[in-house]
Amino acid sequence: MDIKNILSRTDAYLREYELEKARELLCSSLEAAQAENDRSAQLSFLNELAGFYRDTGDHANAVLCAERSQEILEEMGDSSSEGYVAAMLNLANAYRAAGRFEDSHRIYDRVYPAIHPYSGKYYPAYYNNLALLYEDEGDMKKAADTFLAAVGCLDPRDDDYERRLAITYTNIAACLAALSDTAKAREYADKALPYFEGLSPSDFHYSALLAAYGDILYREGEGDTAADFYEAALSEILIHMGHNGFYDTVARKLALCYGEKGRPVLTGMGLSKKYFHEFGRPVLDRNFPHLKGKMTTGLFGEGSECFRFDDALSRDHDFGPSFCIILDDDVSPDDKAALERAYSLLPPTYCGYTYSHGKNTGGRRGVMYLSEFIRRILGTLPETAEDFQLIPDEQLACATNGEVFGGASEAFMSMRRKLKARPLADRYAKLAAQLEMMSKHGEYNFPRMKERGDEVSAHISLTEFVSAAMRAAHLCADIYAPYSKWLYRSTMRHFPAFAPLVEECVKSDGGNIDEIITVVKDMCLHSGAADTAAPLAVMAEDLTESAQRVNICDKIIAIEWDMFDRTQNTGGRAFCQDDWDTFSKMRRSQYMCFDKALLESIWADFARAANEGRNMITEKYAYMMRTTAPEEYAAIASSLPGVDEEKAALIEAIVPIQVGWMEEFAKEYPSLADRARVIHTADDSPVNTSYETYLRGELSTWSTDSVALYGAMIVGIYREGGSLVKGIMLRSARLYGYMSLEEAAEKHKGTL
Repeated sequence: MDIKNILSRTDAYLREYELEKARELLCSSLEAAQAENDRSAQLSFLNELAGFYRDTGDHANAVLCAERSQEILEEMGDSSSEGYVAAMLNLANAYRAAGRFEDSHRIYDRVYPAIHPYSGKYYPAYYNNLALLYEDEGDMKKAADTFLAAVGCLDPRDDDYERRLAITYTNIAACLAALSDTAKAREYADKALPYFEGLSPSDFHYSALLAAYGDILYREGEGDTAADFYEAALSEILIHMGHNGFYDTVARKLALCYGEKGRPVLTGMGLSKKYFHEFGRPVLDRNFPHLKGKMTTGLFGEGSECFRFDDALSRDHDFGPSFCIILDDDVSPDDKAALERAYSLLPPTYCGYTYSHGKNTGGRRGVMYLSEFIRRILGTLPETAEDFQLIPDEQLACATNGEVFGGASEAFMSMRRKLKARPLADRYAKLAAQLEMMSKHGEYNFPRMKERGDEVSAHISLTEFVSAAMRAAHLCADIYAPYSKWLYRSTMRHFPAFAPLVEECVKSDGGNIDEIITVVKDMCLHSGAADTAAPLAVMAEDLTESAQRVNICDKIIAIEWDMFDRTQNTGGRAFCQDDWDTFSKMRRSQYMCFDKALLESIWADFARAANEGRNMITEKYAYMMRTTAPEEYAAIASSLPGVDEEKAALIEAIVPIQVGWMEEFAKEYPSLADRARVIHTADDSPVNTSYETYLRGELSTWSTDSVALYGAMIVGIYREGGSLVKGIMLRSARLYGYMSLEEAAEKHKGTL
């Protein structure tokens, strides 16, 4: 019989926390050894079973196995061999665990003389087990002294020296804590911690160390912190030994920490975060330091707990002690497999909750590549506004929710930044769809169904209406709305003044539909998505058209920014070349006042220039130098694209109109005009370019077709008594959070 192989397989089962498989293997092997009358094998399996039953709390069977080992040795006439010493120590320990203290002392007295011939090899085990007996009897001082004697007997040359030392330090800490010598107890606990913390698989003695820390903190009056250690100890006891006497002891101590309040109810996010820091982080820090910066740990994705919306009714699937480890795609498959194994060996139960790692969880927890995370939730990572529009907001919400627990890779954070900075065109298009739904179901279908007496259809329309209203609110605030079942909860969180109106609408059977429509229109105005509170259907049409224009704007601004970034200034790089936020707001304020045909023409100008290797931004600033730096301009004028007569004439017809509008704006809003450029070319200087000169320079870079379209737009606005300048300034103010030019002017009054 291959005893070594069987014991090795048993150890493997125990490392995987497969307690029943380990017991079955030992029992079947013992039966086979008995059938073969192989006493040596019987002794090996009986000793293993005695320890197994003792640790798992089956004390009757532990004693039976240990006594049978002693009987076999006596039958063999072997009462002085190493096997006899080991069996007697096992028997004494079994008696001790079973509460038969007198029998345990009797065996220790009998075995002590037999230890010496083996050069003290068994003294550490003798003193350790005897100390446990003193501890169970309540003599903590004698137990601590005996544990110290065990430390003195340990041989540093032994392969298992560090483990045995850590176990003994743990036992000493527990005794000293019971004696209220918490300072000294902490010293010994801290000595043991480096060996146990982060081991994968964990050592079952780690539970004793965690419980010892709990004892120390409880006696120091830190009951809440002590509870955390007791909770972790219970998790470790369960996976290694099952529900035994030690578990009950620690559970009683935990109950004292919680008192009458009982175990607190944790949110899914709170539970996962505590679990990660207790078990996940130590394992990752110890075993996978080379992956730091290549993995992201936290809780993200599907599941109400990822949104912090979970309650007692939502704990039927993903809820439980678990977290995500999201790896960059260049992490090797071997490292991923090692992480998956380490994750699978974490305790499945913590703080009273159990989670089945990797079973029926749809791959939503545990180890995954970033590409797998993206593919599961989004299908593919969107790049353009059109891509975003193909992905429902609830899926984008799942990809951007949650919390990072222990660090995030740049690849993960880059993905999140990209998703959170969704294109404005996508937001406008989706908002237009929701406004259209509100109009269709709230203004048309609902009252018509009520009039017909069709209550079922009316109820359906009202549901569609309030759902669209809540999604519109999220879109106005640029917040990804979650799945329908959490939509109202999200509305309560983000729009506390709006949520009661939604609830009232449902309870009053649509009694305040008009009020909700008014509020949503105001949200659209405040967000800059609309210029006027037109009827919902008209606003939807306008937003659809705006989405198309924004999409073109984004393309123009992106290529402009690239050209701006590459523009060389004689005085070195300007600070504004690193200020994307201001640049994008200023350019969007202008372009969103243009019609679609003009934007398409300007985009064609930039695309053509890029293909030709020209930088239109550099050219724009060069044209301005005609009045800001005439001598330098003269040196470069021949290298600039020429401005034909038709375009020049158009420019000179346009500029006076816009300068006039700027003059009017400056009179009406002086506090805002003071923050802008000087108006007239006559006021140009090398460090201050006027509005007039800037406009002339910019128009000079456009094609004649674009300038002609622009001119037609200017004439149309002028004839209607409007002002393009005022429109651009209003859009700019709204991008900075102001509802009106008056509000912005008042805010900046006297600031310059």
